Amino acid sequence: MTTTRRDVLRMTGALLAGSAGIGAVTASGGCEFRADDRADDRADEDARRRLAPADALVVELADGRLAVVDAATGRVLVQPAPAVVSGDGRRLVRVERPDGGTRLTSHQLPDGAAVSAGTLTGALTVRTTSADGGLVALADDAGPGHTPYRPGPRERTTIVVADGAGQRRRLELPGNLEPEAFDTSNQALFVLDYLPPTAPDRYRVRVVDLASGRVEPLLTRVKAVVPAGAEEEMRGEGRQAVYDRQRNRLFTLYTHQPDHVHTRDRIAATADPNGAGARDDAPHVHAFVHTLDLTERWAFCVDLPAPFGERAATGHTIALNRDGSRLYVADTGTGALATIDPDGLTVLESIRFDAPVDTASSTSAAPAAAAFDGAGTLLVGAGREVVGMAATGGDGAVPRWSTPAEVRGLAGPPDGSRLYVGQPDAVLRVDPGSGTVRQRIDVPGLVALRQVVPAGPENGR
Repeated sequence: MTTTRRDVLRMTGALLAGSAGIGAVTASGGCEFRADDRADDRADEDARRRLAPADALVVELADGRLAVVDAATGRVLVQPAPAVVSGDGRRLVRVERPDGGTRLTSHQLPDGAAVSAGTLTGALTVRTTSADGGLVALADDAGPGHTPYRPGPRERTTIVVADGAGQRRRLELPGNLEPEAFDTSNQALFVLDYLPPTAPDRYRVRVVDLASGRVEPLLTRVKAVVPAGAEEEMRGEGRQAVYDRQRNRLFTLYTHQPDHVHTRDRIAATADPNGAGARDDAPHVHAFVHTLDLTERWAFCVDLPAPFGERAATGHTIALNRDGSRLYVADTGTGALATIDPDGLTVLESIRFDAPVDTASSTSAAPAAAAFDGAGTLLVGAGREVVGMAATGGDGAVPRWSTPAEVRGLAGPPDGSRLYVGQPDAVLRVDPGSGTVRQRIDVPGLVALRQVVPAGPENGR
């Protein structure tokens, strides 16, 4: 999927036409009010109501930039830029690069209003925020093509932690590190530590104590310190993650893991010099869900059975249901669906489903996406089709419908009352049962629909 510079400029120009930017739109709507003209006042008030934000659509454009679009009007509420969204969905933090520094701006969602801004020293890229968006972690820009999951060579890493008042901590650390998440106390930062730093081909998750700057191993699930040499080193593709607000855990899906051995197996092998403690099947696991507890600082991997990970990584998707009781992983390449207990961290069931057509391939697959409707039905989209599964039980009819173009994301508010489908250059609001298009929102250059942030009580989830 590609996006041209012209597409992005066309979208940006549509917003700026007749306006000085976000401030002008949100403050006055471009109108000059007159106290002596009540009719005009009423008209202006009606116009403001029509422009009041409804659902906010967080969309990805070229080069991983995010923008926020008002679903009711199609207005761009936050201009495209490198950005991240907080775990609670109430903040989007973006960066710009004026005069060699880094301009950091925090926007509240869904209305997109800027709530804080400041400039930091050096060329930095935003990587993650605390759950409420109050803290932000940035890393130095390692050059063209560098991403958190495909990094270039780097022997040392600069990590900056900032808030609305500016820089709080600047760390110069050895190694090739990428911030992944804050712990719930905001006293520590989980990072991906790439090995070897100058030619990375694998990584491990470690934790940085923000007061001392020490980089330390995680704990095991029983809260024991991981012994030296037993830290889990991962190789993976097709990363997708969901944040569990109830348990303060980050579930990340990994696929294609050659020569990967979990921490628990490394510890077992260390305990038994003859290697009898290591599981024989560990190297044959091709996909698993990495669980990171953000409160107790431990990690645990839930292995997924075959055929997960045997087909294209892009055909895999992960979703947590609305009440947080079940975690689902779907593989549209093979039509496999796994149900995971997010408390016990075990696979409860693995079944086959009638996957979207034209998505199965041993070498490639259309990107998969998942969301839930208001009835608790799991919807999985890939290619030009969306299929439903009664994930919460029951044997009633489930939906299956086509989309006008390739699915580029499924998302909706937490209550499942509305469903949006990403498409090339647009987002569609559809009936989740039939796929009937209720509204089209033009978003030139759209790569993916990432998130929907609702207005009103739904946003207080």
